[in-house]
Amino acid sequence: MPEENRLTVKVLGCYGSRMPGHQTSSLLVNGRLLLDSGTATSLLPLEQQLAIDDILLTHAHLDHIVDLAFLADNVMTLRKTPLRVWGPEQVLEAVQEHLFNDRIWPDFTRLPGPDGPAVELAPLAAGRDARIGGVAVRWVQTNHPVFAAGYCLSQGESAVLFSGDTGVTEELWAMGRCCPGLAAAFVETTFPDRLEGLAHASGHLTPALLAAELRKLDRGSLPIKILHMKPQFLDEILGELSALGEDRLQVLRGGEEFSF
Repeated sequence: MPEENRLTVKVLGCYGSRMPGHQTSSLLVNGRLLLDSGTATSLLPLEQQLAIDDILLTHAHLDHIVDLAFLADNVMTLRKTPLRVWGPEQVLEAVQEHLFNDRIWPDFTRLPGPDGPAVELAPLAAGRDARIGGVAVRWVQTNHPVFAAGYCLSQGESAVLFSGDTGVTEELWAMGRCCPGLAAAFVETTFPDRLEGLAHASGHLTPALLAAELRKLDRGSLPIKILHMKPQFLDEILGELSALGEDRLQVLRGGEEFSF
């Protein structure tokens, strides 16, 4: 397949919290689209930060948006066009109200000044596909305490599914079943099985819940990339994932690069 028809995904961060060597959620797609912004500026040199034109957010929890603050700050006087931040309207409203509000952080949707802002908020319409930097984007709401989205990203003949943060859900898997050319799914698994009650309450999955959810996807041979594990429970989660006996599961550690 020609390179321009491939989706490339680099894993910058893939954990549900931060500890040394464990970075929060962020995938770099085609070198220019950041899917969530839990990690970027600590790993990418400035020239690669400047290459990012678009950020697609699943939701506004801190581990998914924290580096949006520093990325905007780093590039605000160096870009000729605003950094576009995409997401459902409810997600962007939370970012505007609680991050770019001149209290927690400067409002980069109006700074640096008369020549234009560093950041442009670009809401995704419900029920309509969008095209971001050559990538077709479809989304549905997931099961999380705040408004959150899961995405199907498509380019050429390939697509990937990204769960974002979600507990037990239906619409995400229905979208995955209808996603042509689906080559992989990136799915969260945050807590060990013994904390299933906490997983339900906080809108997350455990290994046992993951196994049940993947049956809804009904793509038995589809590669599944596991992310958003809490580092403090990592060994426990890894053991439970291994016990599932699913060879198609790949636990992400950060730094992986894929081409679909």
